[in-house]
Amino acid sequence: MSSTLITASASASATTTAPASAEVRATVLGADAPWRTADLLRAAGLAAAGLTGLALTWYGASDQPDWADQLPWASLGVAATAIALLGLVSWLLAGLRRVRRLRREVLPLLAASAAPRRSVSAAAVTPIGAALVTAPGMTRFHRPACPLAAGKPVQPVRPDDAVGAGLVPCGVCAA
Repeated sequence: MSSTLITASASASATTTAPASAEVRATVLGADAPWRTADLLRAAGLAAAGLTGLALTWYGASDQPDWADQLPWASLGVAATAIALLGLVSWLLAGLRRVRRLRREVLPLLAASAAPRRSVSAAAVTPIGAALVTAPGMTRFHRPACPLAAGKPVQPVRPDDAVGAGLVPCGVCAA
């Protein structure tokens, strides 16, 4: 029975001490980073290989007095630079792919949520003298049903008075 408790406590402590991959990603890259940890490792590995190649190039060419003897080392330096740049470009491309994927996921949601607003705002044009509201400290005037004015101590205002007070129409409710 004691061995069962020991193994159960050992497995529980192993699960609590081993961080999840999402936690590691959040720690290394930040919670909002478009890169995965594998992207970071690939870019860092290629950049380190390129920098190591550049160091070897410098060391190899430093004891060669003639430029013809330094030429192979310079070629190696160009290749090492290309490898380092490949690492950095792969890092940027991975982020760009992730941002594009998120954009494809988010834009339809935004379009779907904005579609009813567009149809309401296009159909409901505020006639002169219609009821508009504003609240102290606001820089815009709204329709009474505007979600940005909901729950605030609003006061009715005429369109002419609102414009005269320096208020601008709300872009959400198209007042």
